Amino acid sequence: MNAVAEAAIGQERRRHGRWSVSGAYAAVQGRKLPLIDISIGGFLARLPGEGGDVSSPLEGTIYWRGSRELIEFPFSAEIVRRLDSGESVAAQFHALEGESIDTLLRFLSAIEAERRERIEGEQRAAMRRILLRKLALWGVAGASILAALWLVWQFGLNGS
Repeated sequence: MNAVAEAAIGQERRRHGRWSVSGAYAAVQGRKLPLIDISIGGFLARLPGEGGDVSSPLEGTIYWRGSRELIEFPFSAEIVRRLDSGESVAAQFHALEGESIDTLLRFLSAIEAERRERIEGEQRAAMRRILLRKLALWGVAGASILAALWLVWQFGLNGS
């Protein structure tokens, strides 16, 4: 096995799948921590500056505005790792129950739905570009054939 494959396998040993997220943040003690990714087990957020030692509790609310709704998810978590030279923290949610699980699942579903919509939009745009290129190619080919026919009609096959 090569080093790249080993690194990829090493990164995916997490218990829960992760969703990259943009525009979401955790409001904790008057600070906004931009989220990098989130899973059903916790999240990774930027936490520049001091504070946020490993094993520190975090209590707050995660906010994310999708294209259809604003989702607020109150949470209680614990910092389990500091990453990127202390610029990011990985937090693990404390036990989730009932409505908290429903809200988190709605949050993750909304992120996934928007990701799929974005991908489908990009695919439709790529298909339109391909179609336009094909039409342009056929247009050039058609114009070339018409020009050749016109030259034959004007000058005949003998060139006189």
